[in-house]
Amino acid sequence: MLKLNDIRKVHVELTTRCNARCPMCMRNYRGYDYNSGYPLCELSVGDFKKILTPNVLAQLIQPDPPIGDRVPIIYEFRGVAFNGNLGDFASARDAVEIVEYLVEHQVPVIINTNGSVRSPEWWARLALPKVTVGFAIDGLADTHHLYRQDTDWHRIISHAQALINAGGQAVWRFVPFDHNRHQEQACRDMAAQMGFAKFENIYDGRDRTSVYNRDGTFSHKIGPDPGGLTNQTVHPFLESHITWYDAKTITHHKDTPVLDMQCHHKRNREIYIAADGSVYPCCFLGFYPHTMNHPGNQELAPLVTENNALEYPLEHCLEWFERVEQTWNESSIAAGRTYQCVVTCNRT
Repeated sequence: MLKLNDIRKVHVELTTRCNARCPMCMRNYRGYDYNSGYPLCELSVGDFKKILTPNVLAQLIQPDPPIGDRVPIIYEFRGVAFNGNLGDFASARDAVEIVEYLVEHQVPVIINTNGSVRSPEWWARLALPKVTVGFAIDGLADTHHLYRQDTDWHRIISHAQALINAGGQAVWRFVPFDHNRHQEQACRDMAAQMGFAKFENIYDGRDRTSVYNRDGTFSHKIGPDPGGLTNQTVHPFLESHITWYDAKTITHHKDTPVLDMQCHHKRNREIYIAADGSVYPCCFLGFYPHTMNHPGNQELAPLVTENNALEYPLEHCLEWFERVEQTWNESSIAAGRTYQCVVTCNRT
């Protein structure tokens, strides 16, 4: 794994808080309120400055150091990216102040957000040099809410327009679903009219799911029939079902051959810092004890040691990464190779 002076990108989850209820988010199960144990926490501007000191920020914008020819570099972005396994950037109390700190040190910033909270004036403050804000807008007012539950399309549009009017750079990030594909061109046209710098299609596997109300009753489905769950009248994913689902998923992949491991952490020279200050090679290996619904991440428990950057020096927090790489010597998941490494970075 990489050392601290090799790192050129830091992926930060400022908070585990979020106003939305997206059905394929790990905060819940298919829209049903269910906290699997993740803590409600966030990084303050003081916490952030303690972890990412001016010296660390300075190295992010330096030329890439050589690390041999084992892993190709595929992403050009160097700086700090705000995105979350659980939380939304705009829900963090000190979000703007933290971005201002990065801008002071000439660090490029990418923000991904649902954009539904705060005020137009707040969003206009993010019109800063080297700052790009990606707004998740999945359709027009009549379709966006089907996936981005509990967000307000009209508020998002007004927030994006305020940022653009103030001279900021905004990106319209669109996930194509069956229910919104027919609106893509209208969204592209609207993005151009509003002054968005870019329109992006996001293909990340979110294409089908059943959606449930907060009380567990069935609401609607997204995409093709997601495994016969659309006729359920009570939410099926109680604790026993969660355990069963994760075990079934892991069993399905346990004999997956490892042909060409191309580590996300190494490819991007990246680390992931969670909202409690803990540090991981990447967001796929993000792990809070007894939380995080990435299947298989419980196996990290014996590997993770002294990784909270609010308690230990940042470089020290990277040392346990070597234990993950050591599991790659095993032939398969069944033999002990880290599950998320295989299913995420194994190039077959």
